Amino acid sequence: MEVDAMTLERPRFDKKQIVPATAASKRFAEVRKNAKLEPQFISDHNEIDSVVLNYEEYEKMFMELNYLRNLEYERRIADRIKIADKNGVKYSIEDVLGKDGFEEFKKIDPDVIPDEDLFE
Repeated sequence: MEVDAMTLERPRFDKKQIVPATAASKRFAEVRKNAKLEPQFISDHNEIDSVVLNYEEYEKMFMELNYLRNLEYERRIADRIKIADKNGVKYSIEDVLGKDGFEEFKKIDPDVIPDEDLFE
């Protein structure tokens, strides 16, 4: 998925959140403490270089990003299926999974899930 950086909103922050790299290295405990309240932006040569944020916020961002990546992946698959159906194209499972994926698929034990759990 390509993203047009011109249409995205960049992060906004206050001057008090910007910490020069030299100050951050000397006062790292303070930077960490402040990061629990709001992200701290570490600057190097007057350019934002790094961001320190609390783990809960990082974890939330990480999970949201993975969720959105999965949504996009599923959307692309659905689009490809629609195009294939429209054009009457059929693919083998080996074509879909690729050689390595198909080899892994063949290793799956078909009896791992009992039949009664598969069918209602």
